[in-house]
Amino acid sequence: MTMPALDKQQQKLANILSYLPPTHSLPPKMARPIFTLLDRLTGIKKVDVGEVKNINIATHGDNQSISLRMYYPTKSAAQYTHAMMYFHGGGCVIGSIQSHDRLCRYLAQHTNTVIISVGYRLAPEYKFPIPILDAIESWNWLQSHKDELGLSQCEIGAGGDSAGAYLALLLGLPSVQHTLPIQTSCPPEFQYLLYPMVDLQGLTASYRSANDGMLLTNKLMDYFRDHYLVSRQQMSLPLVSPLLIDELRELPKTYLLTVEFDPLKDDGIAFANKLKAQSVAVHHQHFDDCMHSFVSTTRVSQRAQQGVEEISRQLKDLCST
Repeated sequence: MTMPALDKQQQKLANILSYLPPTHSLPPKMARPIFTLLDRLTGIKKVDVGEVKNINIATHGDNQSISLRMYYPTKSAAQYTHAMMYFHGGGCVIGSIQSHDRLCRYLAQHTNTVIISVGYRLAPEYKFPIPILDAIESWNWLQSHKDELGLSQCEIGAGGDSAGAYLALLLGLPSVQHTLPIQTSCPPEFQYLLYPMVDLQGLTASYRSANDGMLLTNKLMDYFRDHYLVSRQQMSLPLVSPLLIDELRELPKTYLLTVEFDPLKDDGIAFANKLKAQSVAVHHQHFDDCMHSFVSTTRVSQRAQQGVEEISRQLKDLCST
């Protein structure tokens, strides 16, 4: 039996990056601009969209704000039928609207979907559950402003990659939001989850074996977890590790991508199987030659570019079902 192999160009990039100081050795304020720069240098080329709007909304009771960026594809507003609130990855510690600007542009323009990217607040400055509260706050604001944003006729879903996928799926689980000061006003109509972070316990074989040679390693996941959580005792909370939630039938139709070279692979596969077992409409796709965050390697890897084209098609399919 042939073992899966990482695409050679992605492996070459990972090897080059191994000569740099590892992200988990840097303070978050240094790691954040490097994360964005990597995407600029090796990720998706910038594509034009019809319109971009930057919006700031107030947070719940603390005089802070959350940044949103809306990407409207180049078609008339009367033709918008789908929108998706998108949450960037980065372990709830790094990442931003800027680091995922080009992915959001690509998805908007190639799927005719209005994308609303969320600049939720990051740990360690804002630890658990602040990123979740910002996700809920942003979602509820969007629902109450659909008309003025030209989205009144749209089916609206939630999506994201890695930690962003984790935040997106929690929007569809109101039954576990009762411990929070705010809850979602309504659930998403679909969810789009790219290599989701669904269990911060780190107990799987894929987690233990992800030591090096990838953009995301177990050491970096530990770094994210320890910055995000107040204490490790929180790892088994449903709002931290949604794989541990028993009842998932309330979740909407779902696209879920896992990739082979990823500490989160086994958890993502287990989550997809759990959704199927509970009769949630889920399409699980697995790339056996890609690594976590492959979307940031498209300029050096033809396979990564093909992968971005495929996940774009999958969003179109999800919105058409």
